[in-house]
Amino acid sequence: MRLQKVTGFIVYGFPLGEADQIISCFTSSGNLIKFVAKGSRKVKSKSAAAVQLFILGEYVIYCGRGLPILRQADIIDSFSPLRRDWAKSGAAFAAMELCRLLIAEEARETQVFKLVMTYMLHLKTEEYDPIVFDSFRLKFAASLGYEMGFSHCAQCGNPLDSGWLHWPAGGAVCSRCQGRNSPPVNKENLILLQALSNQSFSQLQEQYSPAQAVAATKIVDSLINWLTEGKTKAQAFRSLFERER
Repeated sequence: MRLQKVTGFIVYGFPLGEADQIISCFTSSGNLIKFVAKGSRKVKSKSAAAVQLFILGEYVIYCGRGLPILRQADIIDSFSPLRRDWAKSGAAFAAMELCRLLIAEEARETQVFKLVMTYMLHLKTEEYDPIVFDSFRLKFAASLGYEMGFSHCAQCGNPLDSGWLHWPAGGAVCSRCQGRNSPPVNKENLILLQALSNQSFSQLQEQYSPAQAVAATKIVDSLINWLTEGKTKAQAFRSLFERER
């Protein structure tokens, strides 16, 4: 038998047959793996709790022909405070969706895993803050190699007082380098984006106004939409879970 033990976050579960699921797990080694959790949709299943969305667990899987089969599952952290809070659970869902859409099977994105862990632990102890959520998403993109610059033109390197957003170029660009249909961005928002990129979650917590949060959301949403090629669903209902705050 080829048994393998992995630690990771459950990022997705897809129904298989009447009682099984195909589970996607973002592991501590930075890879996205899939395995079959047999019987996990049954009410009395021993593995049902351990394969819920954004559970951090330890999983023993059997690797044979086809998809690996789950043999044992132990919960490390259920993040129960997030499950009792609509906004926090929405943010956690969005974080897991980014992992599912942007992490490859053999990616070895260990820095991304550490970032996700840091954000989940922050959500567990602090109030949901849209600014921190957008900081997480910017840093997630940067950890995957899509670090965006907002202090100098991403094309020619000239300092920016204002500019235009052009994600394929690597962030904000000047008037000479702006692409077709590039949206403008003012100095205040450039400074805000630099802070989101560089400051820690605790430094950003509850430090910005609602108007600044709205501006950041619009900009970071456009980045994530570009990265995921419009496949993200979490952004569509973000306004619903933030309305509860």
